[in-house]
Amino acid sequence: MKKIYVIHENDEWLDPLRESFKKIDVPFVEWHMDKEDFDLTKKSPDGIFYNRMSASSHSRGHRYAPEKTKDVLEWLEKDKKRVINNSRALELEISKLKQYEELKKFKIKFPKTFSANNKTEIIEKSKNFDKPFITKHNRGGRGLGVKYFENSLDLEKYVNSKEFEDSIDNITLLQEYIFSEKKIITRVEFVKGKYLYAVQVDTADGFQLCPADPCNIEEKFCPSNSDGNKFMIIKDYRNPEIQKYEKLLKANNIEIAGIEYIVDKDGMHYTYDINTNTNYNSIAEEKSKVKGMESIATFLSDELKLN
Repeated sequence: MKKIYVIHENDEWLDPLRESFKKIDVPFVEWHMDKEDFDLTKKSPDGIFYNRMSASSHSRGHRYAPEKTKDVLEWLEKDKKRVINNSRALELEISKLKQYEELKKFKIKFPKTFSANNKTEIIEKSKNFDKPFITKHNRGGRGLGVKYFENSLDLEKYVNSKEFEDSIDNITLLQEYIFSEKKIITRVEFVKGKYLYAVQVDTADGFQLCPADPCNIEEKFCPSNSDGNKFMIIKDYRNPEIQKYEKLLKANNIEIAGIEYIVDKDGMHYTYDINTNTNYNSIAEEKSKVKGMESIATFLSDELKLN
């Protein structure tokens, strides 16, 4: 029997998808990339394959899960299997620099950004800014490595301290800080390469913004959300960038994603992250007819029937 194979490295994040599969009674198998072994010389199994590998896997002790996933995806693609979020999608998931190359190609505005490969470069590149900036890891996710600096001197103190945290791929990004008066960012979700919904995220308490329920357990909330949740789906959402987002996703074989942007005090949109391993917040979805994981499960079930 053909099945849906889910490639991942985080059991907790998969709970909502498991429940959604069970609701529609669709057969699925999990490939946890820190536990499974593969014989890539054999023929791959029949079915369709959904890649949920995360750039932040190393923060959960799964250092080489993306590299292993790359090999598995190439194996599946060689056998011409149907892969949702294929090896090209994985490339963008684990490299913000590649994401910015694509944003530039599709004329999507993003914050001024420089990359650095060592401490000396980090300090030198920081001198390109005459206003506050942030650092972030090129291969990160969940806000890993994101720190705010007023100037180069403050950054130099950090870089030369014991608190300095290097990116797992040794590439640190330095990016202009976009001031948002409302202290919120917006995450636009896509399934089947098409717009699903947009969610407002409160950033007043920092940059670690994973929307999955296990990540959102603090008693903190968005001031504009009476339900006391940091994540809130936006009603009657409009954004002229959606068509550009959809074209970018299609060009890079990304079918399921969350794209994040921030709006500055002048109303300018700055897109800064493409998440191909997207999660959803159940509290935010309570009042919505559209559910993220249920939409994914239905999409995958339909693809299984076609393949």
